[in-house]
Amino acid sequence: MNARLHTLLLHYFNEIVILTVETLQSGLINSTYKSETSQGTFIIQKINQEVFPNIGELLHNKTKVVAYLQNHNFPTIEFLKTFKDSYYVDTEEGIWQVSRYISSCVQHKIDSPEMAAQLGGYLARFHSALTDFPVSELEITIPDFHNTEKRFNDLCASSTFASKERLLNAHKDIEYIKENFQSVQSIAVAIQKKTIPERVVHNDTKVSNFLFSENGELLTIIDFDTVMPGSVLHDIGDALRTGASTAPEDEQDLTKVAFNVAIYTAFITAYIKEGQSFLTPEELNAIHFSLPLILLEQACRFLEDYLRNDTYYEVQYDTHNLVRTRTQLHLFEHVKQYLNKQFNIL
Repeated sequence: MNARLHTLLLHYFNEIVILTVETLQSGLINSTYKSETSQGTFIIQKINQEVFPNIGELLHNKTKVVAYLQNHNFPTIEFLKTFKDSYYVDTEEGIWQVSRYISSCVQHKIDSPEMAAQLGGYLARFHSALTDFPVSELEITIPDFHNTEKRFNDLCASSTFASKERLLNAHKDIEYIKENFQSVQSIAVAIQKKTIPERVVHNDTKVSNFLFSENGELLTIIDFDTVMPGSVLHDIGDALRTGASTAPEDEQDLTKVAFNVAIYTAFITAYIKEGQSFLTPEELNAIHFSLPLILLEQACRFLEDYLRNDTYYEVQYDTHNLVRTRTQLHLFEHVKQYLNKQFNIL
């Protein structure tokens, strides 16, 4: 591996000595390494072209958005340019990118309202920094990525192909989704029709994609592979889907799955405070639909995959996707009760 990475880095430096290599991720999506060298410490990543077949569009989006943020003095990652003035290297093994390492800590859950407020405020500032970015210059790298209506229709269609056993196991979950989908349908339609405006969004705002300093200060967001046009509601909901839950998304004991109101309130309050300068009335009116919208969408995706015999998400056991579905729906029910009582919606 050292020799391979050394050859790669010679596209960026005339001379460089690799001192250490640490594997940060080597899985389905990308392979990522941290390397200390004589020229500094870098993050070296190979992009999985099977997961991201539109590699040209992906690289176009992420490099343009990162460069825009840098030009507007918004803290972000820094990709290195090769001697050929390119932000990537194309080898026989795939596409590689190199960025400067940011000394930081990675968190996997929101563990306090204070942390939630930091995340909510930061995400609003991130969206604000990209408000004037020309959305038309970005490509749709994953069509229908957050098309909630399509996800719902795909789930309904998958019932035709499902085995009798799996269909029976999922019957109550399918019916629950059908009964509740109309509560978010108008928001899903407004996003597709762009009544709720289309903006530059990150599309993968899980907590582990935010970097923190050792004293807990939020530094920046990483992983721009899915950045493209979309709705801020999806970024908000995605951050809260796991952040405002008391358990992992595949918790089998539903008594452990609850809605953390304090986390939710701190996040949303901070986001609205920072986002008032750019959010439209339509976005502000719909902001509390962010979490239930993404929960039902993700439930549709997990359940469709279960009915299609687990062809997309990696599973550890036969009912893994069904378990994931039920944690989403259990959390959705908690969120629905809270929002109905607090804001008279859903």
